[in-house]
Amino acid sequence: MIDNSIIEQLKSDVGESLAIELIHVFIGESQKLVKEMINSSNSHEIEINAHSLKSSCNSFGATQLAQTCLQIETRVKQVGIDSELQQLLTKAESQSKLSFAQIQSLIKEP
Repeated sequence: MIDNSIIEQLKSDVGESLAIELIHVFIGESQKLVKEMINSSNSHEIEINAHSLKSSCNSFGATQLAQTCLQIETRVKQVGIDSELQQLLTKAESQSKLSFAQIQSLIKEP
């Protein structure tokens, strides 16, 4: 679910302690976006949240979740809210839990 090389590159670029801080912010903010996205009945809000989440997930190595967010963003733009979109939202919710747990396990608190 997570591209470990992206996390390792982040640690190399900014140092271990700042990387940990950034990862905590990413997880916290992303959890809020996922919650807003899956609980929304507004297609524009879903699209915006999916787009934001896609970008940050790519930056932090959560590539599968980013791919699902791209599918959500595309689907809601083209069709709006339908049963397939609901399935993608459910998939994003479960992927987010697994992804965030995996990222958390990759960092060691100083």
